[in-house]
Amino acid sequence: MKKFIALTAIGAALHATAAQPATTIQLASLEWMPFSGATLPGDGLSGTVVAEVEKRLGNNVKVKYFEWKETVAKGESDPEYAGYFPVYYTAERAESKCYLSQPIGKSETGIGYLKETPVLWKKTSDLAAFKIGVVEGYANSAEFDAAVKQGKQAVEVVSSDTNNVRKLVGKKVPGIVIDRLVLRYLTLHTGARDSVMFSDHLLTESTLHVCFRRSPAGKAMQEAFDAELKKVDTAKLEAAYLKRLEAGAK
Repeated sequence: MKKFIALTAIGAALHATAAQPATTIQLASLEWMPFSGATLPGDGLSGTVVAEVEKRLGNNVKVKYFEWKETVAKGESDPEYAGYFPVYYTAERAESKCYLSQPIGKSETGIGYLKETPVLWKKTSDLAAFKIGVVEGYANSAEFDAAVKQGKQAVEVVSSDTNNVRKLVGKKVPGIVIDRLVLRYLTLHTGARDSVMFSDHLLTESTLHVCFRRSPAGKAMQEAFDAELKKVDTAKLEAAYLKRLEAGAK
C-alpha cells in the first residue's frame, strides 16, 4: 500500500509539472523586416530563431514592437521585458548595457541606390561626395559614423528603414545605408524591386544578437539561451525562411 501511495504521489507530481504552462518571455523589438516584424511569420527571421531556441527551453516568446530608441529603452530598463533583439555587437553593449547572446544571424550593411543613378565608391571616404540617408540611432559602421560625427559625411536622418527607402525611391537622397536583406524585403512587393540596387562593397558585416537585461536573471537567461542555440541549425532556418518569403512574392 505504501508503495502504491508513493507511486501515486510521484505520478501526481509529474502530472502537475507537465501541466504547468510554459513561461512566456517578453522581448522588445523594432519593425526591421525581414529580421523582425509584427506582420511577418514567426516575428521575422531573427524572431523565428529566438522562438525556436526558447521553445527548446520550454518557453514561449512574446514580442512587442517600438521605434528603435524605445526598443532599446524597454529592453534595457523596463522590468516587463527580458531584453530586446536583434542587435549588433558593440563593445559598449557587451561591457555595460546588457548580456549579449551568441550570434543568431548576421547583417550585411552597405549602400542602397537607384540603378539609374549609381553611387560609386570603393572606400568609405568616397561617400563624402554624397548625402546619405541613415536611420536615427542605428550603428552603421565605425568609420562611417566617425565621419558623420566629424562633419565629413553629410546625412539625411529618418526614423525607419521604410522611410529611408521611400526617400531613395523618391530621389530625395542618392543613397542610403541599409542591410542587404532589409532592402531586398522592402522592395520585394513593389515596382522598385528591379530599380533599387545594393552596393558591391560592404560598409560592415555584423553579427546579430539578443540583448538580455543586465541583471542576474538576464545573465541566467543568456547562458541558457546560448547553450540551447548551439543545437539549432540557424543557417538551415534562415534558408527556409527566406525561400518562403521569396515564394510569397511571386
